Parts: sequence; structure tokens; C-alpha cells
Amino acid sequence: MSRARLAGVALAAGLAVLPGCQSGAPSLAPEQQQAPSASASASSSDSDGFTNPVYDSNFPDPMILPTGDGDYLSVATNGNGANVQTLVSEDLTSWEQGDDALPVLPEWSSPGKVWAPEVAVQSKSRYVMYYTTRAPRADIQCISVAVAKTAEGPYTDKSSKPLVCEEDKGGSIDAHAFTSTDGKRYLYWKNDGNAVGVDTYISVQELDKSGTTLVGKPKRLFKQTLPWEGSLVEAPFLWENGGKFHMFYSANSFASADYAVGHAVADSPLGPFTKTEEPILVSNDVAVGPGHCALFEKEDTVWMVYHAWEPGAVNEEVPGRTMWLSEVTFAADGTVTVVPPTEQYPKRP
Repeated sequence: MSRARLAGVALAAGLAVLPGCQSGAPSLAPEQQQAPSASASASSSDSDGFTNPVYDSNFPDPMILPTGDGDYLSVATNGNGANVQTLVSEDLTSWEQGDDALPVLPEWSSPGKVWAPEVAVQSKSRYVMYYTTRAPRADIQCISVAVAKTAEGPYTDKSSKPLVCEEDKGGSIDAHAFTSTDGKRYLYWKNDGNAVGVDTYISVQELDKSGTTLVGKPKRLFKQTLPWEGSLVEAPFLWENGGKFHMFYSANSFASADYAVGHAVADSPLGPFTKTEEPILVSNDVAVGPGHCALFEKEDTVWMVYHAWEPGAVNEEVPGRTMWLSEVTFAADGTVTVVPPTEQYPKRP
């Protein structure tokens, strides 16, 4: 059984929220990836499976976590009148709209660009949200942090300035918090270099026990170097499995079929990371530009949540980037496999 932690706390409902996405074992080349047929499992029936996308409206940059009362919460980038969109579900496949998890922004920011929220579960009564928002200098975005007593919020941000803000590197976005099995907390993010024509780096810095203060100095881990990555890497998400640290990230233009999920592995949360040469999740005939993933584990099965465009509607507001689920498996040799985007999925979470 794999072990990965978003905030180092195991919660009820059989769901563990974890960091990661997927990696090939060996990974298939983009033109080779095929979705499994509904008949892949002899014991499966229509009632055993589910239909992707599990939410068919615009819900970019999703992550899923347990609420603590047996239900599930998903959070996503601003939209539908909310700074932080939420969905709630009893079964992970049928979702209903929830309340704005972050109704009030700190005084130094303003609405309109609240992106990629992630929640770290520190205890049954302490939830820490990391999110991207407009910086005091409104032409860039930076990272802030908010706290709540429940998964659903509302979250409160009492900060007087951003937590991370690389103004000279295009700003800082896509925060991801990770707690390793030794209890140390880390924050990963991307400098928004592609917005200003410079390189993008995935960076990391240690967090204190509260999860709201950075300690030490930041460390750059890697930048865009592979042909498929285009001009950027972003959306880091870390998963600890068998003593290895698997970094999942997205790359290339988000509003294109080239957007995909990449994978890198290291022996430490601080790297160095070795990249898998080809992306591990790519576009197919049912989903375009899959990416910005997060992982969770339910009943010993690891699932990935991610967004994707409908073919023929890339960069359109309707339906926008919808929410999908796929299984993820880790092999003994450290490689990872993710099921390609599949509409009629034969197995339920």
C-alpha cells in the first residue's frame, strides 16, 4: 500500500488525501495511450462504474479531500461568483455546488485571479489553504495562505502580505503543501516566468509546524527542459511511495492539446529530481489538455483528479475545464501508470 500525505493526518471515510499524479510503468507514448474499455473488468457492470467527467462544468485546478463527516469536498480556481469554488459529494462521482470557501480576500489583494487552491489537513479542526491571488502589484499574482476549522471553510486570511511573491520572476503561483512521513512540511510552487518571458522553475521551501510560515531558504528544483514541456512547467504535486518522492507537474500551454502531466522522482523532497522523458497523461479523443492533477487514496486504490477540455471546445468558457478521475498505480521499480481519460469508467472509487 502506498503512503502519501497532504498534511500528515489520516481522516475518516477511508479517504487519504495525498500528493501526486501519475507516471508510466513504463509510460506510454502519447499516440499509444488508450482508454480501457468498459469490459476491462469481467465483474463490472453499469452500476459498478461511473461516467467522466464527474463534474461537467468549468472547475479548473481541482483537488479532493474528505470533509471529516463521511463526505468529500473539491476545491478549484475562482468561478461561478466564488473566489474558491467548491463541490460536495457523498460518493466521489456525483457532485453538487458548495459555498465559496474563501469569501473574503486579504486587504492587499483583489478578486478575479484566485487560482489553484489546495488544502492541507493538519487536524480534524485545522485546515490550511494555499492559493494564488493578485499581488499588491496587480499585474502579477502571488501565493497566500488561509486557515479554517472545517474543510468547507470559510477560510480566513489575516496576512499583511503574500507568503511567496517573486516579483522579479513574474510572480509565484500553483502552491502545493506536502508533509513527509518524517513530519517535515514543505511548500512547492512555480514562478510565473512564462507570463513575462523568462524561465519557469518548480521551487520548494520548508514550512514551520503551523504551515503558515516559511523557514530557511527556497530551492529551485527544475525548469522546462524537455521538448514536450514547451515554455513552462507548473502545478507541482508530490507523492511519497516506497521511500521515493514522485513529483507530478503539468507543462505547455493550458489551452491546447499539448498540455499534459509530467513526472519526476527523487530520494528526498528536496531533490534532485529525475524527469520521465515523456508525459504520463496526455490528450485523447475524449479529453483535451488534461492536467493540474492531485491524488487521493480510497480503500487502497489511488485516484487522480484533474481537469480537461472537451474536444472541440478548447479555451471556451462553456463547458470549460471539467473534472475527471483516473486510477494511478505505482510499480516496484518506481514507475507509475495512470489510466488515460475514460468516459465510461468500469470501476467506481
